[in-house]
Amino acid sequence: MPFARLLTILVGALALLQLPVEAAAQDIVDFHMDCHQARSNNETFICADDDLLRRDARMGELSDKLYAFLDRPARSEMEREFAEWLATRDDCEDHYHCNASMYEERIAFLEEELDHMDAPAASSGTGGVDGDGFGMVANAGIPGHNQESYPGLTIDICKSICVQRDWCKSIDFDRGNGACYVQPVAEEDVGALRTDYPGHPYDHYYYAPRLRN
Repeated sequence: MPFARLLTILVGALALLQLPVEAAAQDIVDFHMDCHQARSNNETFICADDDLLRRDARMGELSDKLYAFLDRPARSEMEREFAEWLATRDDCEDHYHCNASMYEERIAFLEEELDHMDAPAASSGTGGVDGDGFGMVANAGIPGHNQESYPGLTIDICKSICVQRDWCKSIDFDRGNGACYVQPVAEEDVGALRTDYPGHPYDHYYYAPRLRN
């Protein structure tokens, strides 16, 4: 095979291999200010003000929690609405009180949405569901259903991976080494969690928006 032809095939194959990574990146919505990539004079102004940055961090935290509860159509609507809010915020043109008011109203809106959100019921025998949509059962797990596994993660990253997988209903997290086990099943699918692992290394987290009960 001519070298030029072989090179064309290899380049095409590499492009195909990159598609899932790019698609996954597009699915991640960042509701937090990135001061290293400030795109307007008003964003630069916000990044220079500690109080406005704290407000932005609070808004981002609440946005992440609300986003985790929503289905795909609702997430698309939230993304559109957030883009409109950003454009309106930048109309503040370096005025502190205008920016502060924008953040105050946005934070109040997000808090109200979360307060009125009907969180899905938890699996039997578990505690409540946190604002990120996950409930936790300590010292428990589901054996034999690991769809994906990752070493050395934090629990927040492990949860994020689950949220990005449409099929993920729960994760088992090894507290000792940060191993993350992503699963397409939850307690409701297997009948009961295993609680007799030697040393009790795992905590089980279920993603409530994807449970039936």
